[in-house]
Amino acid sequence: MSASFRLVTGSIFAIVLVGLGALQSRTLILAIPLLIYLFAAILQRPEDIRLEVYRDVSPDHAPQGTPIAIRLVLTNRGAAIDEIAVRDILPDGVTQVEGESSAISFFPAQDTCELEYTVEARRGKYDIYETLVLARDFTGLFEQSRRYRTTPRLMIQPRYSKLTRIKIRPSATRGFAGPITTRQGGIGIDFWGVREYQSGDLQRQVNWRLNARSEHELYTNVFEQERVADVGLILDARQRTNITATADSLFEHAVRATAALAECFLADGNRVSLLVFGHGLTRVFPGYGKVQHDRILRELSQVEPGLNYAMESLTQLPTRLFPAKSQLVLISSLLPEDEPAIVRLRAHGYEVMVISPDPIAYAAALSRDTVSAAYKLACAERNLMLRRLRRGGVQLVDWQVTQPLENAVYDTLIRQQIFARHRRIRL
Repeated sequence: MSASFRLVTGSIFAIVLVGLGALQSRTLILAIPLLIYLFAAILQRPEDIRLEVYRDVSPDHAPQGTPIAIRLVLTNRGAAIDEIAVRDILPDGVTQVEGESSAISFFPAQDTCELEYTVEARRGKYDIYETLVLARDFTGLFEQSRRYRTTPRLMIQPRYSKLTRIKIRPSATRGFAGPITTRQGGIGIDFWGVREYQSGDLQRQVNWRLNARSEHELYTNVFEQERVADVGLILDARQRTNITATADSLFEHAVRATAALAECFLADGNRVSLLVFGHGLTRVFPGYGKVQHDRILRELSQVEPGLNYAMESLTQLPTRLFPAKSQLVLISSLLPEDEPAIVRLRAHGYEVMVISPDPIAYAAALSRDTVSAAYKLACAERNLMLRRLRRGGVQLVDWQVTQPLENAVYDTLIRQQIFARHRRIRL
């Protein structure tokens, strides 16, 4: 019952009570128009609402920030409705950009009502939508409401900047041609050495200059083999490593970095897997190509930081999920107690690269505090931890999230290569 119905019925009872109390028939006559109005409303009150609701979401998966078109179609399978009010309830994280998500109109039997509008959504998976329908008679005294739930899938993937090639050199590679040099002679591009000619060697590999200086022997050029590798991406989703701002969080930057790294390594032909470590364990098994990239993006669309006391330390990482001597890439803002676990991975034979979004700089930018003693002490503690990790043989990228990831990665890797080259020369 609506507020108007309660007002009309209350007015009728009030007039009747006043008329009976005053013993005046003229006062009772005043209630007749209201009674006629009430009976007419009862005769025309809406029956049970019988609607079919169809929702189309296009596209059903897209990067964050992409406009999503929503089309809502309601079909009346019951009697005509004098007035229908439709309001589409958007899930949390979805914002309407343009169009109309609500309407009020007369709704004849077997007729349709359509709503079309455009939304944008945060990264995540959306598969539950609600539509609120309110039906009234022409007097507005009677109304019925229904909620209809539809379940089309919408997957919003993280938006990220693409990376150019990242050079990695794990100890073990797979037996397929790729971009990673293996320190072994075979088929490749870079010159490796020279050996005596063997039957079946290609003519273009014969070293004619060396053969010209030899009277009896023939020699063949040997090139360094180039292969693909197993790359394991580990995303740290522990709640303790995350810092949340009003419209962003440090974890969102880590998710975007993971998506960019996955695309980069897969584009080189490597076999890539994903492990999300936080509230639980989520794994994408190793694979190649665009299909694997879609699997990883689908998983990254749904991950959220969480708390699990059994997984608060990186020592609980199930390293047996990764092939021996493969390349591991950890995306984490790091905690002081994580250092021994990462060094232990190197001791087990893995090549380890750490992409670490700087939580100290991120928190300082939010509070605008870069001069206090606490900030300087936290920076010193973090720098000391990073220095010890580098000494343990870990490739480490200290990433200020205000700058592009590509700049941070390549500046760090080039600097490490130059340092290693000078160190070999000095030795």
